[in-house]
Amino acid sequence: MAVLLTAAVLLASCGGGDDDGGDGAAPSTTGPTGPGSTSTSDAATTTSSSTTTSTSSTTTTALPPPPPPPPKDRPPEIHSGLPLVPTTTTLPIDRAIDPPPALPPPPPPPGRNSVFVLGDSVFLGTTRAIPHALSDWVVTYDAVGSRRLAQGIDVLAARRGEIGEAVVIHLGNNYIERERDGYGSQIDEAMTVLHGVPRVVWVTVSEVSDSRREINAAIREAATRWPTMRVADWAPIIEWLPHLAWDGMHLTPEGRREVAALIDRTLGEIVPD
Repeated sequence: MAVLLTAAVLLASCGGGDDDGGDGAAPSTTGPTGPGSTSTSDAATTTSSSTTTSTSSTTTTALPPPPPPPPKDRPPEIHSGLPLVPTTTTLPIDRAIDPPPALPPPPPPPGRNSVFVLGDSVFLGTTRAIPHALSDWVVTYDAVGSRRLAQGIDVLAARRGEIGEAVVIHLGNNYIERERDGYGSQIDEAMTVLHGVPRVVWVTVSEVSDSRREINAAIREAATRWPTMRVADWAPIIEWLPHLAWDGMHLTPEGRREVAALIDRTLGEIVPD
């Protein structure tokens, strides 16, 4: 009996039968080979081979053929990337078919009713008052602030062709003493430029200083030498009526109307042709 028990124990410790499985060694992954069986090692090899084949296929894919070269008689096209703009073709001008445009006719020469007004900043304020007072005249105006008579002579010479029957001059408020041999000498220069002008009206200045009184004396004296020269004596008027200028020199609206009326009286009537 004891012998039988010992044999049973030994048999149990050796593992019994194949149907228990238990904790024995796992079945071999190699297993039997046959027509439909694949081992794990073979599968890995197959996968690796498949990957290699795929990579080889991608690498050896053929590129599309290059475009054919341009014809020999046409240069290759170059694309700069700039937007295309229309081109303009300039054709030669046939003067017989397309003559040049005619120039505008020159203005008529200044007539017997034309007056040229030359002044400084004092006359800048009279650009409406004087033409209004000289309504029968064709007025050409040239007034610039800080202008001196020495500069005005150059203007008269440059614009001599625009001067007709008469000239009105009011310059002296910016006079520099002894400039160009004095104011009297400059009057003679201006009158020489205006040779042939029938009427030249000189307007005296406000006597705000001794040098301005000398200017007015030179104007009055020059009128005795130049027969075509007339004096519009503004100095005594502005001295008697100081409210006509807001600083003793530059005119108020009433002062502008008064000096325009004085010029109208001194200039006189238009002489008919």
